[in-house]
Amino acid sequence: MELTKFLSFLALMLPVAYGVPTPAANDLHPQLLEAMKRDLGLNTEQATARVARDLQATYVIEQLRSSMGDSFAGAWIDADTVHVGVTDQSSADEVIAAGATPIVMTNSLSKLEKAKADLDQVFVGGNTNNQKPTSSASPGIASFYIDIAANKLVIEALSDSHGRAEELASQVGLTSSEYVVNTVAEMPTTMATIQGGDAYYINRSSRCSVGFTVTTGFVTAGHCGRTGASATTSSGEALGTFSGSVFPGNADMAYVRTVSGTVLRGTINRYGQSSLPVSGSTEAAIGASVCRSGSTTQVHCGTIQAKGATVNYPEGSITGLTRTTVCAEPGDSGGPYYSGSQAQGVTSGGSGNCRSGGTTYFQPVNEILQTYRLTLVRG
Repeated sequence: MELTKFLSFLALMLPVAYGVPTPAANDLHPQLLEAMKRDLGLNTEQATARVARDLQATYVIEQLRSSMGDSFAGAWIDADTVHVGVTDQSSADEVIAAGATPIVMTNSLSKLEKAKADLDQVFVGGNTNNQKPTSSASPGIASFYIDIAANKLVIEALSDSHGRAEELASQVGLTSSEYVVNTVAEMPTTMATIQGGDAYYINRSSRCSVGFTVTTGFVTAGHCGRTGASATTSSGEALGTFSGSVFPGNADMAYVRTVSGTVLRGTINRYGQSSLPVSGSTEAAIGASVCRSGSTTQVHCGTIQAKGATVNYPEGSITGLTRTTVCAEPGDSGGPYYSGSQAQGVTSGGSGNCRSGGTTYFQPVNEILQTYRLTLVRG
């Protein structure tokens, strides 16, 4: 059945059969319409027709689920067709009367949902207080969900964890015909968004600040972490690993290669103000104004006093740093120095504090970019 005919049928029959209001084709928000055109390859007529179809079909599906009870095996939309799974042929007529296509299946949706809920108890339990979930009890199990069209519970697992997946399926009462184990190459992770000045943690312990994002990660201070150390967000999401680090010696610089999926913004967190886009890394002159962002004291400004300074820290001497009148405190380390929208460097260290004032030094950013062959992300 062609889409237009299907929609006409729904518009005429569904309000009569189920009392559902017919959505107006011109109700789409302009931004939603543009997104559907871009991401789904639809024109205006197709997009509005699809939304109307989906709304009507979803209403029909919920009505059928309510009336069919345990004989309902799930439903899905495929192009112009609404498929509804049934566990007995006697329910097929009701599905046809609603304008959908019945498919006889073995497992009711309620049975598969019960097995899924039992698996949730194994991994999540009654976790309602932001406590750490118990997924560590079953390493290698990436996800599990109900595949409605396949009429099975799907368990996704690493290749060496298929045995554990099968044990879990048996534990919740599923037979081999009621589930399938699919292999995944890696475990899923949450997706973090970072920008200059954001806090991050090293080996889930000490805290530093992101310097500037690059196309494959971010730059920061070398004293924040050694090569191989882990970096996570304040909420514990994985950010990446220190791919290179120099400290002490001729620099205080490091490069963190972020995990796949991390969103790297070419901006600086100005804590309470709008984020500042980074447009380049042209070096400012001595006497120029310069500002710094960090996760402890946020944003402070001053002037550049000298370049190429050597600083003697307890851990050793560092050469090639830029001296400023900007204050900083522990935790601000690694954060961005900028002049206007131009990246200047990352916070190294200094003396004083942001209550009484102080002197700080930064590691020039261009040396970091050149050393690790990195490309700055611009806002």
